[in-house]
Amino acid sequence: MLPLLLAANPVNWGKPGRLTTAEALATILYLVGRHEQAREVLGAFRWGERFFELNQEPLDAYAGATSSAELVELQFEFFDIDREGIP
Repeated sequence: MLPLLLAANPVNWGKPGRLTTAEALATILYLVGRHEQAREVLGAFRWGERFFELNQEPLDAYAGATSSAELVELQFEFFDIDREGIP
């Protein structure tokens, strides 16, 4: 499961967890340290860079997590969600 991030695509802009496939792929690439490739994936979209602007702080924190439990806990620092993960 991907950590919670804000969508930057025009259909779901600003909605937590409503990422396009491209946003999800870019997230995965970013989390495994492939930052340039993540930006290339979203570079095909006018709103692509906006995804990183909206999510830079959580992306960096998630990328530094050392366990899935830590990553899950970090979501509560960035998003107003209950412990069941519902925004």
